[in-house]
Amino acid sequence: MLRRIVALLLVGPALLTACKRKPAIPPDVIARVNERMITLSDLKRYLDRNAGTDLAQLTPEVASAMLDQFVEEVVLSEYAAAHGVEVPAEKIAAAVRSEAGATVIEKRDDMRREKLLANIASEVQEPSQADIQAYYEQHQSDFRSGEEVRVRQILVHDEALANDIVKQLRSGASFDELSSQHSSAPNAKRGGEIGFVSRGELPKMFEDEIFKLKPGQISDAIQTDSSFHIFRVDERRAPGTLDADSAAPLIRVRMREDALRERVAQLVAQSRQQMQLDVLTRRLPFRYSGTLPKTTDE
Repeated sequence: MLRRIVALLLVGPALLTACKRKPAIPPDVIARVNERMITLSDLKRYLDRNAGTDLAQLTPEVASAMLDQFVEEVVLSEYAAAHGVEVPAEKIAAAVRSEAGATVIEKRDDMRREKLLANIASEVQEPSQADIQAYYEQHQSDFRSGEEVRVRQILVHDEALANDIVKQLRSGASFDELSSQHSSAPNAKRGGEIGFVSRGELPKMFEDEIFKLKPGQISDAIQTDSSFHIFRVDERRAPGTLDADSAAPLIRVRMREDALRERVAQLVAQSRQQMQLDVLTRRLPFRYSGTLPKTTDE
């Protein structure tokens, strides 16, 4: 009996210690946002969906920046959920069905962020005419350029779907609707709008095709790794300088976008202070040089 009591006394503290020990983190986890775990596979899928590239093709600096961007998007999604911004399950399911290969979590996060950004954008005030004129005077060099084209993009990950979209567009289908339904680009809900671009701003394989197009024309589906890009040119602008009146619509959009980016950056910075974030650097296949808190003991 005495031996049994002694054994229990010896085992007891060990059991208490085991109960208090943190649960093991799965070996594929590379970052955490509060209780949410982000795996290396999640990062690779993010790169494929949003950049059409593979992690192995990126330098450590670019990979670090992309990981930071991914985590900050998760932060926005988690912030949205914590502040009552939710999307009905049936809408998420419909979005998953419309995008081959997308997961429920990916579409849920995308739609949460879109709703949050729409809410923030609705609070951004329109710039006054005086503000627009002051912006023009301070940034006149921005409105001198070489030839430019105003372009839209649809990004998908299935070749058959890409070719079908090209066929529909050339038959008169709405670019806005097809972008909203199928594109996985961040600007999908805005009709795939990229805006005016000049030579040297896009990868050469895109530039060569885009600058051949006349307004209203649709490019062939351009493949990059596992992604397919479709472009439409809406307008061509000859080299020169825009006057203040012609630049005003562009300035108005730019000022609203700048204000929205500033508010989102403030929200992310605030959330980064309030949430528990860390990157498990030893588990990464590249040397991490980003700005997120680092953990090296996992």
